[in-house]
Amino acid sequence: MLEIAINVKMIDNLQCQLLSLVSQLFLSMQDNAVTTAERAEILAGIEVILYLLSDKLGVSCKTLDQKAISRIKVGLLKEGSTEEWKASLLEILHHLDNRK
Repeated sequence: MLEIAINVKMIDNLQCQLLSLVSQLFLSMQDNAVTTAERAEILAGIEVILYLLSDKLGVSCKTLDQKAISRIKVGLLKEGSTEEWKASLLEILHHLDNRK
């Protein structure tokens, strides 16, 4: 019972951190003084929180990556996607494939 309460508290904490980082990201996009390095820090924080949250919800990092790869492949097949969008998706797909 105590372990469940601890996990729920950790999930709540991760949700709050994720919300805070997304808010920081949106604010940084409005602020021209924020550097690319600072935005990269925020995005890296979001990525770490997502992996931690997925683990607490019973989804492994490998499964999360596989699901992302599947979504990217669907996005590549969608009609109406611009070549720029497809190029970005391919870049992410290659990145994820190289992590295996």
